[in-house]
Amino acid sequence: MMKVTVTFGQTGVVVPCKEGWTVRDLIQQATQRYRKLLEQEGDFLVRTHHVEYCDGGILDPDDILSDLVEDKDKAHSQLYA
Repeated sequence: MMKVTVTFGQTGVVVPCKEGWTVRDLIQQATQRYRKLLEQEGDFLVRTHHVEYCDGGILDPDDILSDLVEDKDKAHSQLYA
């Protein structure tokens, strides 16, 4: 199973990715996991605008994740302000 680390600022969450997932699935799962971390410290609203590949390219939410990233790759999230 492929795992991708998505960073939110200084915090990274590891997401195990199922076969056939789209980038949108990764965004939803990473955001959900990050929310869980924040809820431990209080109630925060988190919405992810987009996810960028480690070199800075924005990933299209409709693309199949395995076509773009490999196991243990890292991506960065851009949150709504």
